[in-house]
Amino acid sequence: MNNRNGDLKAIFLSPDGNVYPDTLICSGVIPPELGGKPCPYSQTGRMPDVIPLDPAASNYTIDKGQPGDLCPPCAKQQLANLQHWQGHGRQQFPEELLPLRLFKCRQWFWLVVPGLRDAEPTTISNNGNGAKATAKANY
Repeated sequence: MNNRNGDLKAIFLSPDGNVYPDTLICSGVIPPELGGKPCPYSQTGRMPDVIPLDPAASNYTIDKGQPGDLCPPCAKQQLANLQHWQGHGRQQFPEELLPLRLFKCRQWFWLVVPGLRDAEPTTISNNGNGAKATAKANY
C-alpha cells in the first residue's frame, strides 16, 4: 500500500487477508455493513485524525489506551500490536504492519494507523526519514 501523498490515515485489515485504505472503508465504498454510506463516525468519509487520549474526556476508557496515547476518536478499543494477532484465525498480515498498534473501530473493523507503533503510542513516526511527529496532551 502506497502513502506517497501522506494522506493515508488508516489501514483496515479484513478477515480475508486484504488491506484497505481508510478512504474505501470510512466512505462506505467497500464494507457492505455500511450500506454504501459513509461511516457515521468518519469525517467526510475519512478516518478522523488521531488525538491524545484525555482521561477527563467523557468517552475515555482504559480500553483505548493510557492517557496521552494517540488514538483515533472513532476507536472502541486498542488491541496491542498487530504481531500479537499474527496467525489468529489463520490470518497473515504484512510484515511491515506488525509493530503497529491495532485498534477496533466502533463499526468493529480492525485498523492500524501508519507510523503509530504499539511500543511508542504517543508518537507517530514519519515514513522513511526517521523524523517523528508527536502530539502531546496537556493535563
